[in-house]
Amino acid sequence: MKSILAALVIVVLLGTAVVAQSNSSSYGTPPDTSTSQMITNGPVAETVTDSSALIGWSSKEPARGTSIRYGTTRDKMTQTAPAVENSDGKNHHAHLQNLSPDTAYYFQVMENGDPLGGIGTFRTVAQGEKPLQSKAVISQK
Repeated sequence: MKSILAALVIVVLLGTAVVAQSNSSSYGTPPDTSTSQMITNGPVAETVTDSSALIGWSSKEPARGTSIRYGTTRDKMTQTAPAVENSDGKNHHAHLQNLSPDTAYYFQVMENGDPLGGIGTFRTVAQGEKPLQSKAVISQK
């Protein structure tokens, strides 16, 4: 009887471990790239003024429904700006407006309301300063 009870406890423990492992593997898993665009370059703040920024990126496949979520703190990016795609749908730009001068902003590409890629940052120039132009190329391999 004791051996049957011990075997039952082992089976329950093994089953719990398998369930816990299968649940933990689903957290932090990147989105399925077959249904989601894959960023191939950027995003980067291409032009930054004292009150606006132009964010650009490219994707492997054509995409629609993309936007930029942004804000002055990483955990409160509550503003959004729609993206405009070129004719082939693979190059995207979003124009962020009404920004405060000399202020750090955080931004993230969104696709149909879901985050796509990491969080970027830029700082607006001081009021009246010359806009900054970025020529950065950021590979997302």
